[in-house]
Amino acid sequence: MNIACPNCNHEGKHGVHSAAAQRYMCCNCGRTFRHRVAQAATVARKVDGNRFVVTCAVSGSPVHAPFLKSLQQYCRENGAKLIVVPISYRNPTSNLEKPHEWFAPEISRYMESGRVELCPGVMLLADVPTQPTAVRPLSGLHTMSGESHGIFGHPKIALESVATGIGKSSKFVLTTGAVTRPVYSQSKAGKKGEFHQVQGAVVVEWDGANAHFRHLNAGKDGSFYDLDQKYSTSNAKRLSHRAKVLTLGDLHGVRHDRGVLEATVFGKDSLASRLRPETIVLHDVLDFQSASHHNDFFDKFRLRKSSGDDVATEIRETVALIGRIADESGASQVVLAGSNHNEHIYKWLEDHRNATDVQNAIVYHETKLAMLNAIAANEDLDPLEYWVRKLLPDSSKVHFLKRDESFSVDGVEYSQHGDQGINGARGSLHGMTKAGAKLVIGHSHSPGIADGVYQVGTSSSMSMGYNTGLSSWAHTHCVQYENGKRSLISIINGQWCANQTEAA
Repeated sequence: MNIACPNCNHEGKHGVHSAAAQRYMCCNCGRTFRHRVAQAATVARKVDGNRFVVTCAVSGSPVHAPFLKSLQQYCRENGAKLIVVPISYRNPTSNLEKPHEWFAPEISRYMESGRVELCPGVMLLADVPTQPTAVRPLSGLHTMSGESHGIFGHPKIALESVATGIGKSSKFVLTTGAVTRPVYSQSKAGKKGEFHQVQGAVVVEWDGANAHFRHLNAGKDGSFYDLDQKYSTSNAKRLSHRAKVLTLGDLHGVRHDRGVLEATVFGKDSLASRLRPETIVLHDVLDFQSASHHNDFFDKFRLRKSSGDDVATEIRETVALIGRIADESGASQVVLAGSNHNEHIYKWLEDHRNATDVQNAIVYHETKLAMLNAIAANEDLDPLEYWVRKLLPDSSKVHFLKRDESFSVDGVEYSQHGDQGINGARGSLHGMTKAGAKLVIGHSHSPGIADGVYQVGTSSSMSMGYNTGLSSWAHTHCVQYENGKRSLISIINGQWCANQTEAA
């Protein structure tokens, strides 16, 4: 890679200084070049623009030409600036002489190896060297961008939500995917790197107040989707496409965030109106704060004072919300994944002490009798489903998944909530990756991406009573496109992208 001296910007006798010459002194200012490079790289420079597309290139690897052309088309049509982060890789098993010392010339004008502030609160740390075969490329990098979002060049696509200061929104640290084809050593590490590499990039948009992120995940032909548009080398006249699935962050019924659902489903310029998803997937639809087993004596007293302990009212409002989502999303079906908060009603029904709760006596005994009759008939009855079928005039679009019932779309599994892990272990994003399956999960309210597992955030209030202290929660959903690729989309202050009105 060729770069000018960061101390004096001198380009040398024969053009710019080469990477191989960095160990020597600059022929103009006499400063040690490598030292000055490292020193200058830690100071972020600002760049102009409101939209960027960031990817990476691995040394010794050819460019994926169709994907590069698709990215260039995207940038032309959306007024975006393309940035490519160079990643050094030494391949000891290559037959080429010094295979790790070159980068494809097609991307030289897009290369960035310093630290860049793309927009307020968003830092590209192109100066941080990452190993292309790293299993967890974000390990140890969570604090390097301070309280700003941090983007790191890496051929994997990964994302983690990180807690920041009290009263401040969580930040994202994320990797980019690569514009180069996978060329790795014939070793265990090399084979893992080849398997997990993604032809991808991340879009960064600035709306004047907030930053928005979306990953671009390409297919083998180099084409990719962003929202309802497809970009490819031959797609001169693009047509609008319908998304396969939109998975919302955990809903939590009566404690949903109204602004989030307005931006996601109910508003004129909603995300659903743009994506037109065939399927909506919901997690933790029922919050059950009215009678949760987690409520202590004082919680129950507060709820009684505010009439918040009325189970029938919470169920009615939750069912009405499900019906409204089914009606206004335009989806062909709404799928409810088996979730731990939905199951809080089971624990309430199992506790015989609740049978004497006069205020909730009717809903308690009616639901329990319906479940007992179902068991007597050798059937299973989901108590939430019982009330949905009873209260919704038309619930034909609503499908309830049992805990072990598969629901897969183009190889992506949607049945797992994320609270239950493998072999009875507690669920977690990285724990679920051991299954080797493509999953979309919820539960933690902290969005993330790791090895084919995508985790949504929440659609609830950010203050739920049990999430005191620093929080990594975010209002984040997941879309699956027509080609089976996925992307996380966050709602930031009521916006799902910059220029939302124009986009919709």
